[in-house]
Amino acid sequence: MQGQLGEESELNAVFLYMGILDAYEAVGVELIGPDVLEEHVLPRMTYYVREFLPEIFSERADSEELTTELRRFLTEFRARVEDAREKGVAGAMTMEEIWELRAAIFGFESVFINILGDSAIKNYVLIRMADILSAYLPESLLDPQIPLKTKLESYAKYIQDNKFVGFARVSFGDDEISVAANRCEFSRIHDSEAYRNLDVRFCPWGMIASAIVAAHEGKETNLESSLFTTKGSVSKIKAK
Repeated sequence: MQGQLGEESELNAVFLYMGILDAYEAVGVELIGPDVLEEHVLPRMTYYVREFLPEIFSERADSEELTTELRRFLTEFRARVEDAREKGVAGAMTMEEIWELRAAIFGFESVFINILGDSAIKNYVLIRMADILSAYLPESLLDPQIPLKTKLESYAKYIQDNKFVGFARVSFGDDEISVAANRCEFSRIHDSEAYRNLDVRFCPWGMIASAIVAAHEGKETNLESSLFTTKGSVSKIKAK
């Protein structure tokens, strides 16, 4: 069992990642169908948890048993998140559980890439996610009176202060915004078969930043790409 995050940090991590998962599922049902989780995501999720948590899941021979376990995990996790949102305090949440949530997120992403293609994610999925994700972001990142540069710099500080990453920086170019994250708590994925096979394309930190830009600008944005490094990522965002 891996260590726990600090109480406030774990609550923030759960809310942000659960926001991405909720957004993916909503769009998945819309574009692929009501069986997207059961028929498409859960089978892929078994692959990702074996990749991300080999010390726990790699020896599980029965995929059906693991699928049942992951389905139960997601159901219970949603209930715990709702309870945490009502109380404002997270219960005991381990990094292992957050890794499982990451596996679900990347399960959705690979489904969309395989069934719909990259362009569907860039041109539709990430745009739809911006609205859903806004409900999970701190209010200070949604205030229309605060300049976009200040919001994104606050976001970079937010993920750094919560120790999700060791360092984060936002850079503004003529027509794009760059979000760099280094020493990410979850960068072990970058040394996985999933990464080497390019089944994972978009960094969640870049996805959240893209949602902040879209909410601020009031128009569609594109997360153009995420370049994964050994310990982090660099994501490029463009407003349409």
